[in-house]
Amino acid sequence: MLRWLLVLSALAVVLVAPRARADQPGAHTVPVAVLALDSDDAEEQADALTGALRSRVRAAEGWSLIETTQSLSMLTAALKCPSHPPPDCQARIGEQLRAERYLWGFVAKSAGGQVTAELHLYQRGKPDLLIKETYAENLTDQNDDTLRKIATKIIDRIGGTAVGTVVVRAGSKTGEVIVDGTKRVPLANGSARVELSEGSHAIELAIPGEPANKRNVLVSAGKETTLDMAGDASAPSAEGKPFPTKKVLGGVALALGVGAAVLATERTAKWYSNKSEANDKAPLFSGDPCNVGTNAVPGEQKAASDVCQLNKDAAGISTIAWVSGVAGAALIGTGVYFLFIDKGSSTEQGSPPPATARITPTAGPRFGGLSVVGTF
Repeated sequence: MLRWLLVLSALAVVLVAPRARADQPGAHTVPVAVLALDSDDAEEQADALTGALRSRVRAAEGWSLIETTQSLSMLTAALKCPSHPPPDCQARIGEQLRAERYLWGFVAKSAGGQVTAELHLYQRGKPDLLIKETYAENLTDQNDDTLRKIATKIIDRIGGTAVGTVVVRAGSKTGEVIVDGTKRVPLANGSARVELSEGSHAIELAIPGEPANKRNVLVSAGKETTLDMAGDASAPSAEGKPFPTKKVLGGVALALGVGAAVLATERTAKWYSNKSEANDKAPLFSGDPCNVGTNAVPGEQKAASDVCQLNKDAAGISTIAWVSGVAGAALIGTGVYFLFIDKGSSTEQGSPPPATARITPTAGPRFGGLSVVGTF
């Protein structure tokens, strides 16, 4: 019963209260109403901020205040709306005020002896504009200079002077936030609030003894963006040190070339060994070693068969030696070029002459190797 009496009383106040009246709007002014802000635990701060906002609208160029004594809680109760009115209730409040735009919101206590004001600008046919501002809870006088500055900043944001907020959180760290390389904002209790114009901005978290932590953020009109940069320090970038592609290619080519040259040397030595053994057995038979007649004695047949096989093996070994030798020489030449000769496009005077190297495969009856001569 008591609840219904309160609702009926609020409704009666709304119905009999004088309609909102613009305070002498000019030809080019924008009328706006400021509803008394609601609060559960910071009534003094809410009343003071309400008064400071109304004073600022009266004094601001381009604005005119729609005078009203009604509060958000009074209107939501009378119109049977939730305490945080949804869009349809906001439209009904606007109709009740006969205002196309009005400012409404809440003030609540927050940590560290501060209060946070959550303000909404209703504009008929436009999306909600949310503004948050945190300040010291001891600002309970609407004429306080600090509170007046806060009210001025809020009204400026409504007018588009500052249209977005970035909240940087850094845990328990101390330091400062650098915006676009110039603006510096110290961290307070591990966080910082920065008001920025709409668009892209560079945010840097500067913590003593830690690498620079940089982010890019896109600020939207009337929106609050939170950046959690705690423990997100990035190591210094290694700019100016591109991947050594030529050195890697040169090293791989040189390694493959050396391998091919070693194979060519080994095959050459094997070929020489086969030919020498075949020449040693050649006097033991006559004619073509691969076509010895059936009348040949067993010793001659064995020697001829061995020589025939040695010659066949030598032919295959010779092919492998030639191919691997040519490939090895080409790969070694490529590797030497990339590693020691090609130094890029630098033509500055005084540059040291390119290093040179000469690599020569060597072979013999009982040995093989690779000779490297040059300066490095």
